[in-house]
Amino acid sequence: MNAPKFDLAALKNIDFSKVIAIAKQRGVLIACTFIIVVIPVVAWWFRGGIKDSIHETMSKRSKEFDKIVSLEKSAVTVRNPVGDPKSETVSLNSTLIDALKARNESLENEVKGVYRSAVEHNKKNHDIIQTKQVVFPKPLQENEKLLEEIFLPAIGPAYTVLLANNRVNTPPSSADVLEAVKQREISFIRDDLKKKNRSEVTDPKEIEQLAQALTKARLDALVEGARDTAVYLDKGAVRMPPAKGFISVDTCFTWQWDLWVLDDIFHAITNVNTNLKDGVKSSVISSPVKRIISIRIDQPSSVAATSATAEAPPVETEATDAPEEGAEPVAVVVEATTDATGEPIAPASEIIRDFKISFTGLKSCQLYDVRNVKLKLIVSTSDLPKVLDSFAKENFMTVTQLKISPVDSFAAARQGFIYGAEPCSEVSMVLQTIWLREWTTFYMPLGMKNKLGTRGIEKPPAAEAGPDAGEVKSTSETTKS
Repeated sequence: MNAPKFDLAALKNIDFSKVIAIAKQRGVLIACTFIIVVIPVVAWWFRGGIKDSIHETMSKRSKEFDKIVSLEKSAVTVRNPVGDPKSETVSLNSTLIDALKARNESLENEVKGVYRSAVEHNKKNHDIIQTKQVVFPKPLQENEKLLEEIFLPAIGPAYTVLLANNRVNTPPSSADVLEAVKQREISFIRDDLKKKNRSEVTDPKEIEQLAQALTKARLDALVEGARDTAVYLDKGAVRMPPAKGFISVDTCFTWQWDLWVLDDIFHAITNVNTNLKDGVKSSVISSPVKRIISIRIDQPSSVAATSATAEAPPVETEATDAPEEGAEPVAVVVEATTDATGEPIAPASEIIRDFKISFTGLKSCQLYDVRNVKLKLIVSTSDLPKVLDSFAKENFMTVTQLKISPVDSFAAARQGFIYGAEPCSEVSMVLQTIWLREWTTFYMPLGMKNKLGTRGIEKPPAAEAGPDAGEVKSTSETTKS
């Protein structure tokens, strides 16, 4: 309600002397009129103002009460361990608020704990090879040409030790097999046929017996070599570091990173080739994985490559990055930089999947790097599920592409490869490997960080001191599974 308003400025024009004279003559009448007329009007005016004030106050308190009532039944979202949030309408109170706070803190600690476990699992025993001077993340001396004298003499033997520890081998050479066959020919003619030399063997029956003996001698020589081999490795199947040549510190780190990838691959193969009952490593004749034809590791993706949406290369594509035998090593030089240009690691950021790349939808991001590996193997056909399962158990590996074709074991035997009696298949696959930047960037050179677009984890000053020359760790210790 709105109270009436009066113009008080008009009072200035009133002649108060006349008013006083009239008041003296008719004072009683004016007083009565004032009581009868003016006081009710004034009372009505003040009543309107008070009513407006009370209405405004009550309206404000009503809104506050509605707010309290709405808080009594509020929607609360509770996270569960599997990451599926659930919303419920509840009555809030101090006990519930404290419980929700404790629950969220507990889940937050669990998430952090899972992340730390993932980092430790991803890193496992992957250490930097020990050199006479510090190489990663930056050499002690600015002249990177010294890397030829510091890094290359250490990384090459590390690759060799990795292969030796996993009992990879090639079939016996033709010269060795031929020598074994010649020795058997001499002994069979002398001891079994009672002849002096091959020219005396003229009987068709004896010639047939000699041919069978020599065939068996050849197979025995191949089988003997197979017993000491866990898996065949074709020549050039693994891209080995150069023995000499000028390389940058970023290229050195790529060789080190490739060694970690190879270590995981061979570890998965060794696990499936090992008899789990007694822990005995099988020979290639009884192993599920018979032969490694080629392993090609894709280079780390640059920022430009990860931002583009492209199809993964088909499995059939043959890699051509392996240097030819006897070829001079190619110098890979990355432009020197002094400032970090990438983004910081963000473990809590949402992972945006891109299913155009692979069925997992994973691509390199600020949390991890994806490195694909093209792998071609000869596998016992019935044991293929075991082989795929072994890769799946090994350090965040996923088989994203697979192609299978039958193998002629007899044709392989003529080339010296003994696979055993079971049918075998040639398997071409693409392995997707995940590498968490939480630990890889600890060693990563600045140039590589900028290429990948990450600031990473900075190495503390205390870690800059390199080992003494006399304290160089054996490379065989750095590649043990």
